[in-house]
Amino acid sequence: MDRRGPLADVVARGGAVRRATLFVRDMARSVAFYRGVFGLEIYANRVFNVVPGGAFPAGQAGRAGKGELTILKGRDPLVGMIGLLSYRDPPLTEPPVSERLGRGSVVLVMQVPSAAEAAAKVAGLGGAVVMAPQHGQNTGDLDGNRIPSEVFYARDPDGHFLEVFEAT
Repeated sequence: MDRRGPLADVVARGGAVRRATLFVRDMARSVAFYRGVFGLEIYANRVFNVVPGGAFPAGQAGRAGKGELTILKGRDPLVGMIGLLSYRDPPLTEPPVSERLGRGSVVLVMQVPSAAEAAAKVAGLGGAVVMAPQHGQNTGDLDGNRIPSEVFYARDPDGHFLEVFEAT
């Protein structure tokens, strides 16, 4: 048995994206949002010490403190995880917020069983629907075949932009 894990052959050929990590203000609110809207489950959670002068360029320079990392995952056992990272002692400074996407922006693309049901849950869990569900097409395969879908745009409680679709 290969002890390196099931993705060892993929990584050996060039790597694999395992998760994206989002900075959040309120861990409990963000976990409730991603669990409630997308059905993600907690894979791991840990509180850690923020080390002044560490190599990870977050937090307030020269200040020790506490942070928390929660990793959520969908039903696929290998991919599709989201990390939620909160610095709470001292908290992170607020970045400037823009309603427009551009260089440096991130769009999380999420697939759900029902776009209408997911959109209905967003506001009640602290997010905002930017565009209500409508018929569209999602990026498909390498041959250009697109996936007919119901798609909506939203922002999570911290303003991260979400493209959410249901394959129809």
